[in-house]
Amino acid sequence: MLKTTLHLITTTTAAVLALFCAVLAYQNATPVQLSFFLAKSIELPLGFVLVSAIALGLVLVPLLIPLLRQLTKPHPPAQPRRRSKTQA
Repeated sequence: MLKTTLHLITTTTAAVLALFCAVLAYQNATPVQLSFFLAKSIELPLGFVLVSAIALGLVLVPLLIPLLRQLTKPHPPAQPRRRSKTQA
């Protein structure tokens, strides 16, 4: 029962997101040209640029979260070294 409900919620959320992206792309058909420093892109519809940015974020964020957790994980304090009897 829980598996079916979870599947239904996931599918509904994906469908709503897809519908949102389709409406966003349809309503923003104005061509825009992206520029980054001296590089310029071809003219693309604004909706396509927005939907691409959303899709890129949905893919990259789950991939970057474990990396960021690993980088910000607190390190355990260093254990003092025991001196052996021969070094004393």
